[in-house]
Amino acid sequence: MIDLEHRLLKRWTAAAFLKTGVVLMAAGLLPILLYAKFGPPEGNPTGLALLMAVLVPVGFLLAGIGLLKWLFARLRKLQ
Repeated sequence: MIDLEHRLLKRWTAAAFLKTGVVLMAAGLLPILLYAKFGPPEGNPTGLALLMAVLVPVGFLLAGIGLLKWLFARLRKLQ
């Protein structure tokens, strides 16, 4: 497992992590926001809430990894 994580961190750039995180967060938030805006008032969007509860933290994690990779690369260039 460690080898897989190491290869993933080496292969993906900071921008790729950041973009993937933002896309996952949008994919988790957009359906429930659209349902709240256009869905029936007596509806029960439990599945959409579960989708949001899973995708948004994963998106934040990937975006955080991307920001840390970018920050460490910038700090390494300054030295």
